[in-house]
Amino acid sequence: MSTKFKNLRNDLEDLEQDGQFDIDETSSSGSKSSSKIANYILLFAFIATLTFYAGSQFNSSGIDLNPLDNIVQEFNQPNEDLLNRMGAWMEEMGYGTLTHEELIALRAEGVTATYTSQIRDAGYPEVTLEQLVELQDADVSSTFTSMMAELGYELTVQDLIDMRRADVTAFFTSNMMDLGYTMEELTQENLIRMRNIGVTHTLAERLTEERGALPTVDELIRYRISNQ
Repeated sequence: MSTKFKNLRNDLEDLEQDGQFDIDETSSSGSKSSSKIANYILLFAFIATLTFYAGSQFNSSGIDLNPLDNIVQEFNQPNEDLLNRMGAWMEEMGYGTLTHEELIALRAEGVTATYTSQIRDAGYPEVTLEQLVELQDADVSSTFTSMMAELGYELTVQDLIDMRRADVTAFFTSNMMDLGYTMEELTQENLIRMRNIGVTHTLAERLTEERGALPTVDELIRYRISNQ
């Protein structure tokens, strides 16, 4: 036990010996209650000091107080077989021989061989590793990429990134088309403008019913601005 705790324990013993914890049997019930409260307060202070000191000792000694984090981290590490198969597939797709460190870094960004293959199949066979990381960072899925192509859009990798960062979805775009908007109206720029301001297809549908005519993109944006 440290000197600090020995001194604290001795102080407690001295207080007891001095009679500060003694309860006079002839004293009133109010005095007994006050004495008990004082005892509890002092005991609580002792426990709090002990807890604080023990915690600081563990931290200063570098002891890992949460070994579960290490277990989870090790569990999440891909095994060698998975990395080897990913590396072989990436090499087959033309990305050269990637080291295990590079493969682990790609997986940490959400880039897998499957995702890479899907993006390439969606019309981007020349996509680079850097672009794949940016696509994942912007939450560009292969489904979004394929659906936008199905809707008739010819988008670059950067277009996909910009649209998803503005929360443009294939669902929103398709529903706007169903209401009667054309691709000439639903340009990449207009889709981004509408989503940045919070325009939804339900808003466009409601205004169409109220006005009896399809509002323009600019009218939708002005409506949203004036009703923020």
